Amino acid sequence: MPPSGGVRGALIRGVLVVGGAAVLSAAAITGGLVLAADEAGIPSGDVHTSAPACSVVPAAAVEEALPGALPETAASGPLPDGENTVCAWTSLGRSETPGTLRVEFSALLTDTEQDTPLPGTGHAGGLLAALVPEHGHTVELSSGPEAHVWLERVSGTADLAFRSDNLLVRLSYADTAGSGPDQAEQAREIVVAFAERLAEAL
Repeated sequence: MPPSGGVRGALIRGVLVVGGAAVLSAAAITGGLVLAADEAGIPSGDVHTSAPACSVVPAAAVEEALPGALPETAASGPLPDGENTVCAWTSLGRSETPGTLRVEFSALLTDTEQDTPLPGTGHAGGLLAALVPEHGHTVELSSGPEAHVWLERVSGTADLAFRSDNLLVRLSYADTAGSGPDQAEQAREIVVAFAERLAEAL
């Protein structure tokens, strides 16, 4: 059960989590390289020419990570160097253990304006390296990609990011009702398990 004042605390923590993720997303956008497409508008050699839609995220995986959750955000738009999709779910007010779950897809495209074109995989790899903090840990997903997971300062919040070819995937999970080391470790386990399911679906 949520602690005393849990409803108010859950809402505040949920806002912090979503707001923090939005700031990092904005940083990724402003820090991107300039997009250069070929004559057909599709960079050659890029596996992902657009960011996946939220529908690619398995509903069963969302329910397992965040029981009772409903979609809160589903938006997509251009990046200076590709395309971005943001998906979010929340169980605030619908569960005794309320939380939030956020998925962000960034398809990074080849920059052909340089003397030596920078492939989309290079874009995604560079952004991933800049995104992961020093206290992040590496995990091997069973489907193949190497992922990086870390805990945020907001208690019960864990982030994870991985690259699939030129697609950068970032996840954020928050248990907005709990606090302490047990909740932190549980958040880490949940986001890793969710990443396993998502990576298999991509």
